[in-house]
Amino acid sequence: MIRQRIGSTAATIVFILGFIGVGHMLATDPGRLFRQLLFIGIFGLIFYVIYRVFMAPKISAEDMRYRKTAQASKKRMQRPGTNVKVKPSTTSKKKVKPGSNVTKLSKRPTRSAHNRSDAPHLTVIEGKKGKKKKKANM
Repeated sequence: MIRQRIGSTAATIVFILGFIGVGHMLATDPGRLFRQLLFIGIFGLIFYVIYRVFMAPKISAEDMRYRKTAQASKKRMQRPGTNVKVKPSTTSKKKVKPGSNVTKLSKRPTRSAHNRSDAPHLTVIEGKKGKKKKKANM
């Protein structure tokens, strides 16, 4: 907690002194201030271009496959003959009144005994029922 206060206090002091210095330079020699800001901007742009060209991570093969798949998906979602894209969320959504899910659940049709007899036949697989699983010791 004390270290946080020291760091924030030091940062505040540095910012205040910086503003005082910029204000003093603006009042005494504004041409020099603008020239320095221009050089800072030019060097920043040069470093940014160098980073983007040489240092930026290259696109992996997996990213390329993802992009191709995304493009193919977008093409599939377009209607044939038009350039308008169709969003699946807007076409499949229906307006639902609040509380309608409760009424749908309560109005389910009851199953008859005939439908229950058509249930899938399940088989029991015999295995090692008596053997306990090993648990990790911590």
